[in-house]
Amino acid sequence: MREFGELLRTHRIRVGLTQQQLADFAMVSVRAIRDLECGRTRSPRAETVRLLADGLRLDDDSRANLQEAAGRPAGPVSVPPPAPSSAIVGRHDEVAALVDLVVDGRRLVTVTGVSGVGKTRLALEVAGELHFRLGWSVAWLPVSRTPVIDDDQDTVLVTDHTPDAHLLERHPRLRVVVTSLAPTGIAGEHVFPLGPLTDDAAVQLLVTNVRRVRPGFRQEDANHAALTGLVRELDGLPSALEFAAGWFMVYSPQHLLERLRSNPLDPTSAHLRDSLRLSLSTLDAEERDALVRMAEGDADDERVAHVLSVRGLVRRAGPRYEVLNLVRAAVLEPVSGPHLAGGVALTWPC
Repeated sequence: MREFGELLRTHRIRVGLTQQQLADFAMVSVRAIRDLECGRTRSPRAETVRLLADGLRLDDDSRANLQEAAGRPAGPVSVPPPAPSSAIVGRHDEVAALVDLVVDGRRLVTVTGVSGVGKTRLALEVAGELHFRLGWSVAWLPVSRTPVIDDDQDTVLVTDHTPDAHLLERHPRLRVVVTSLAPTGIAGEHVFPLGPLTDDAAVQLLVTNVRRVRPGFRQEDANHAALTGLVRELDGLPSALEFAAGWFMVYSPQHLLERLRSNPLDPTSAHLRDSLRLSLSTLDAEERDALVRMAEGDADDERVAHVLSVRGLVRRAGPRYEVLNLVRAAVLEPVSGPHLAGGVALTWPC
């Protein structure tokens, strides 16, 4: 049987979470996660194991394996508290709008956007609002399980998988929030595209992440321009900002900005590169060709540009659409081996 810490780290890396992100989702301290993964703590409490499994959104088999590794029997899975412990940055309007959609009767809402834009984090915040402020029941369950729904209570099911199309028919007081790279196509779906953070919010999030590696770092007049340039090069994507923050141990903001301008994918993680590839793989041949043309500076096709916008790969810039900087770099990056049209790699360099 694998050690608990090794298994926990494997699951965390597989889903692309940092220790801080898992701590936020599971409401367990970063130190506790670090101690577990390093083997300093070998017998976690049953509640800690449950919270970690919920935060990782493990399926039944993986959850049972984690419980077994912790020396805990695999029992029924209860619904976790829905809200993470840290404040969300720059998403007040989106949270309010999504809560209103659910409360006002939208049965199925799909939050779409490019990988790393914060779809899951937004869904967690909305679930917390519905639960703590309005008293709704919340279910956050893997696709392999059939959720237990109380038909006498308003319930929101949050999932990153396409739900059973008949689930809403069977449960009239159920609402479903899906986080996805693209719309599900289920009848009655309301698509909620999530775009990047504004410059101010992105700078705030970047500075917050930088302080985890450089506690004394401050936003000042001397570094304001470089910080703004950094978040624009990284498209205001929360995941990209978090990974880039680690480079502040090595580079000044200006030096990191210069590096980003030569290759914006350079200081991001292999996970983010693979996630961008996954976003691109949702496109058909016509859409991929259009994205390549737009990345190369050609005029956009309004119909295809709308499809790309829903997936968060392009955004409005005045009267036209523009390709996100990281997406452009991924599309145009020279690759070897199997690839899609326009050089979109099927196998990415790490």
